Amino acid sequence: MSEKLITLEAWAASRYGAGAPNRDTLRRWARDGKIYPAPEKNGRAYFVRQNAQYVENYNDSDFMRRVRDSAQTQ
Repeated sequence: MSEKLITLEAWAASRYGAGAPNRDTLRRWARDGKIYPAPEKNGRAYFVRQNAQYVENYNDSDFMRRVRDSAQTQ
């Protein structure tokens, strides 16, 4: 069974609390590939895994190495 997805707004509220970015910023992050793992778009809404994280440069080789290393330890 796959992990339950939540809305971008719910993810931001749980991750950032009262200082969460606004909806437009979250949608821009999703479009620009700045959330890993990438959100899914269903209709007009984006859904993301609860453990997703903001990454400045998704294609950064150091970041991808850390992702691979953490996946191997799980």
